[in-house]
Amino acid sequence: MKIVIIVPDGVGVRNYLYSNFIDYLIENNHEIIIYNKLSKSAIEEIKRIKPQLKNFEVLSNFVENGKARLLRESLAYGRLLRNRKTLKNYSILKFWNPSKKGIKKSTLYSLAEILGFVFSKSSFLINKADFFYEKEISKSEATKINLNKLKTLSPDFVLNLHQRATIASQVISAAKKLKIKTGTVIFSWDNVPKARLISRYDYYYVWSHLMKEELSLLYPEIASKQIKITGTPQFEFYFNKELYLEKELFFKTYGLDINRKTICYSGNDSSSPYEANYLEDICEEVSKIDDEKRPQILFRRCPVDKSSRFDNVLKKYKGLIYSIDPDWKTDKENDDSFTTIFPKYNDIILLVNTVKYSDLVINLGSTMAHDFAVLDKPCLYLNYNPVNNSLFKVEDVFNFQHFKSLKNLDAVGWINNKDEIIKKIVETLDKPEEMGKERKLWLKRIVSHPLQNNTEELCKAILRK
Repeated sequence: MKIVIIVPDGVGVRNYLYSNFIDYLIENNHEIIIYNKLSKSAIEEIKRIKPQLKNFEVLSNFVENGKARLLRESLAYGRLLRNRKTLKNYSILKFWNPSKKGIKKSTLYSLAEILGFVFSKSSFLINKADFFYEKEISKSEATKINLNKLKTLSPDFVLNLHQRATIASQVISAAKKLKIKTGTVIFSWDNVPKARLISRYDYYYVWSHLMKEELSLLYPEIASKQIKITGTPQFEFYFNKELYLEKELFFKTYGLDINRKTICYSGNDSSSPYEANYLEDICEEVSKIDDEKRPQILFRRCPVDKSSRFDNVLKKYKGLIYSIDPDWKTDKENDDSFTTIFPKYNDIILLVNTVKYSDLVINLGSTMAHDFAVLDKPCLYLNYNPVNNSLFKVEDVFNFQHFKSLKNLDAVGWINNKDEIIKKIVETLDKPEEMGKERKLWLKRIVSHPLQNNTEELCKAILRK
């Protein structure tokens, strides 16, 4: 079987190209062609880690025409309105936050809101708008180029590694014209309600029964038999003992004290504006703990956060906090986007050992709670506003639909105000098995188990298409 895999971003590299996903397919004599928009250095790193990958094709440059862009944004807004009603969750509209700077953008998004409101009135209008969007994409020059490429390559299947990447739509459109089967994975656990499923596919590979139910509910035009529960390969690295470093070596390399307990603070991207405030609150409170019992803080920022917003805190609390920056590279170091930044394989080693040797993780609703749960480590979620009168509210974060999966579970601990930081940290370090003791149950809701089998399940589902 010949499979074209569309890799539009760096996360796809980490979760799929560095995992056993590629190994399984190639070892079973399937030919893989990587369609990508990655830098030369990214491809060199991929080839270094997976030398069996030989075929790389560059994705054509693609910019939607004005009509297609308007339809896509209108559909997103219209679906968000419908999702809000269907899920009875008003936080859904928080995902609609376009920049309206400039006349062109202001006009675009104002029109999208008008059209989206109209589309939201019926599934028929939504589906019609989807049809016209795909028709516009099919007429693009980029689609014609991909039509010729796919005719030459003659693949049996086209798989997209990020369902919201517009650059992938040109390839999917061409594949449909040639009657080539298509599929997409769902990028993250929170993606389905966000209404950014750009193209329509023959198959959708989801994390869990919960995600399948959500996709079926919000996209009723997708038949149940098209949605395959496979899990995701991104957690399999934690079971690979070859990635484990000796604790003494890991701590010595980054200046950590092997005799102290370790708190990991994992940062979110720039959409969470008060990460530095939270980090400073934690450092301030932890510094009050008696020296002999005081834990150290390992700081792992979001890979795309190249900002200087943490610099003052890191400087002020040097000796208490140790920053281990994600090993992600880009040709434009200040470009805050997953599409131009990619992980070195070394970052997987850093992440695995950060989780393995930290005693708990603290963050604002991050997926890292699940990474730590894989190794049965507790998580404390920050649940207070560190800045008064802010437009960004923590209440909005935990009202998002994906946190409904926490219902009736004691899966994380909650820091509800700054004054609770010391108490919750001490309690968690003293009795980690008692804080968020149902974290493994939450993980099973979020992603199919056993986690070690997810790569194989995904591959088998693709090969059964």
